[in-house]
Amino acid sequence: MTPVVIGTRDDVVGFALAGVDGTVCSTAGEADRALSQLAPDQIVILSHGVASDRIAEWEKSGRGPMFVVLPPR
Repeated sequence: MTPVVIGTRDDVVGFALAGVDGTVCSTAGEADRALSQLAPDQIVILSHGVASDRIAEWEKSGRGPMFVVLPPR
């Protein structure tokens, strides 16, 4: 399982210090593009504002990546 961060610049830079790759997203469209490129065996760390309906669909189906949503600051 490969971790990846999708979210704010601060979250992506912070996790990069620990060696975790990430994608900075400032719009819903950017986040959706990043989410569409995920592999089913990834652990995805999301900034609070990046969560979308696609995540709920994957969680209901029981397939797809594992998501961890960071709490808002």
